[in-house]
Amino acid sequence: MYHAQITGTGLYSPDKIETNADLNNFFGTPIKDTFENKIGIRQRHITGDAESSVDMATKAGEKAIKDAGIKAEDLGLVVIATDTPEYISPPTACVVQGRLQAVNAGAYDINGACSGFVASLDAMSRIVMSGGHKHVLLIGVYNMTKYVDRANAGLVPLFGDGAGAVVVSRTEEDRGFVGSKLFADGTQYDLMGIYAGGTKYPLTPERIANKEYMLQSLKPLPADRNIKLWPPIITELMEKHGMKTTDIDFIICTQINRWIIESVMPILGLPMEKTICIMGEYGYTGSACIPMALDTARKTLDKPKKGDNVVFIASGVGLAVASTLFKW
Repeated sequence: MYHAQITGTGLYSPDKIETNADLNNFFGTPIKDTFENKIGIRQRHITGDAESSVDMATKAGEKAIKDAGIKAEDLGLVVIATDTPEYISPPTACVVQGRLQAVNAGAYDINGACSGFVASLDAMSRIVMSGGHKHVLLIGVYNMTKYVDRANAGLVPLFGDGAGAVVVSRTEEDRGFVGSKLFADGTQYDLMGIYAGGTKYPLTPERIANKEYMLQSLKPLPADRNIKLWPPIITELMEKHGMKTTDIDFIICTQINRWIIESVMPILGLPMEKTICIMGEYGYTGSACIPMALDTARKTLDKPKKGDNVVFIASGVGLAVASTLFKW
């Protein structure tokens, strides 16, 4: 029986840093103090005009490949999880596969919004466990600052750009991917998103003039939604495999709001030492935030450790939620 193990990780963030003080100067008035004091964001890395999603994804992918101790030609598949692609078509993953010279790999994109990386991790693990591929490169990349209206002081401070990558490898060791729990509620598709540019609202001069191609916040997102969503999903995931939430040794949640994570951990019966928050350094990086946080935890905290029960959980617009459980 094959198992699917994460054997390498990589992180890339743009060199350009924008602090909260920088934004105060840009807007000419202080941004809301909740961005730092409650959400936990002090700064963010942004691409500006210099970098694209492929640029970031390629660099994160190169690091993960090196960390896994393999070569690009060992990859059987390159998958990009993003809702900020290089193009509508062709797939961002194809461009990255070409840059990496992963000559033996297939390539495709998965759009699960901000839950996309964890949802893809479920799918890639199952592909590896089936014997289909020995090594899969999965990259979450987020370049949302290009879709945020710079005049919007309520959204600009939230977002940063970056990429995180993992190599999922086939192993006969009794560890790695254990299971998953995915959840969706498609009736909530019209709360927030990028609605123009697809087949429903093709780009026209009028829509461009109205900035409809930018990120739109159409309805308020419930502030406590993830606090209500995550604990029962995680509880169900753990119970499905004969465990309790207190058996979790390390958990990485969507890095959108420190207050939410601080609220969820005691509900799960876990101390904050069993998680990580990286939004202070990177801002909110959507589909990239989970692998970026994992790489940071491995290389700065030496977590998770072999044998740990590790949970990833992510939420995205749509509504889409994905969680996975690994035995590290």
